Amino acid sequence: MGRGPRTWFPPALLGFAQIGLAAVQLLSRRSPGESVSANLLLAPAVPAGATEYSRAYSLPLADFHTAGSGWPAGPLWLVALGVAVVGTAVWYALARRPVRLGWFVLGTIGALLAVPLLDLVGSWQFRLGDGLRGPLLATLGLLLLAAYERSRLVLVTAAAYALVAVVLSADLVGVLGSALILLAAAFTALLRGRHDTAADTA
Repeated sequence: MGRGPRTWFPPALLGFAQIGLAAVQLLSRRSPGESVSANLLLAPAVPAGATEYSRAYSLPLADFHTAGSGWPAGPLWLVALGVAVVGTAVWYALARRPVRLGWFVLGTIGALLAVPLLDLVGSWQFRLGDGLRGPLLATLGLLLLAAYERSRLVLVTAAAYALVAVVLSADLVGVLGSALILLAAAFTALLRGRHDTAADTA
């Protein structure tokens, strides 16, 4: 069941971080009109009447600007996961008041460094795509949180998260769908914590 109402914060923080990730990706995507304008500006000048050469040269440019639009998913996922790790560490530091603060800080730094290292392992060793490594690392974090808190709710959330973000859709749809799952789990944990607190005081 979990050991307190504090388990609502990490899923909520990760959910909002993923919504921010999706917003950045959507805002950074170049519209078709911008791609055409870029092609017109970057296309080389050709002699009059050389229509075939002009057409053959402009098509790869159009494909390049359309395919290369938007921020890459890998760095955005690293930023989102880093925010989740640091925010969770601060949350638990305030909630639990660790006695050995130095060890707690070292553990937080180690977890923060583990995120890009595991991302590199997934990229180089297992050849995983940018949109897949982030959800896998987030699932691993949720599983660690479930084990630490002994929370079945977080464990079920991790399973549903992996199903949506990894198995069904490792793209923008999966990012938004899994973010909604995280926010729903956080809301459920928050309500359960308030209910348990009210029952204890009654």
